[in-house]
Amino acid sequence: MEKICIFTDSTSDLPHEQAERWNIDIVPIQIQANGKTYREYYDITPEEYWKLLLESDEIPQTSQIKMEDLMAQYKKAKAEGCTHCVGVIINGAGSGSYQTANIVRDMFYEECGQDMVIELIDSESYTYMYGNVVIEGAKLREAGASFDEIVRTMRHSIKCMEAYLGVYSLRHLKKSGRISGGTAFVGEALGLRPISLVRAGSVDVCTKVRGDKNVVPKLVELAKKEAVDPAGQTAYVVYAAVPEEQIALAEKLMLEAGFGSVERYPIGMAVTTNAGPQSIAVIFRGKPRD
Repeated sequence: MEKICIFTDSTSDLPHEQAERWNIDIVPIQIQANGKTYREYYDITPEEYWKLLLESDEIPQTSQIKMEDLMAQYKKAKAEGCTHCVGVIINGAGSGSYQTANIVRDMFYEECGQDMVIELIDSESYTYMYGNVVIEGAKLREAGASFDEIVRTMRHSIKCMEAYLGVYSLRHLKKSGRISGGTAFVGEALGLRPISLVRAGSVDVCTKVRGDKNVVPKLVELAKKEAVDPAGQTAYVVYAAVPEEQIALAEKLMLEAGFGSVERYPIGMAVTTNAGPQSIAVIFRGKPRD
């Protein structure tokens, strides 16, 4: 009989209560800020980290999953008698963590044998874009699905996930070097707010709006256009330090875009380090990619 371990990394932004309810292990990403090292998920809350980012003149440094943490995860699963283990890892195009997970899997096989099957899935995404997929897999496990069915379903779901991300301030993007000082100056002077499409491992600015008040309507418009059967799915709002906007976005996604339901989750350390502490996104399922 199969005993299945499901794990993900902390950038999936799974809330503690969900990880505990569905018995999902979380391997942390580490971040260095103001001379301290923090383990995402374990050492600091998203809200505390947003405050740190807003007040700091430094750009924290993120690191990929540590090899020893991955090895500890594989050994923990084996010690608990698992016959199968599946891990969903942060976008391989934007982080070396997925490659590291594969390398450590081979090291584990050499040391401990191959009697526990380990399947690793590149999420091709960030934050709750793959967090919700991990939950889906855990629900299937509880329902008695086979390992192969769980892996197949999660891989298919990942190929459907899309997100649009809006950023309310260019200050952080300037500090991190992602845009030039001149571009930030002009953008702020004009009140430009970039909207990026997150899909298939890439993050690309697809449009801009003028003024904070136009970010939420544009996100709703884009999600409504691209989502497959909005009424039959749940949209996810992920947000940093924009409390009023995340509530407005959730309401408009249901009333104007017709989503069946909407759930809201804070963005964690790894993503806000790159997008900035004043950002918001809508996550939904679009057409499956090849």
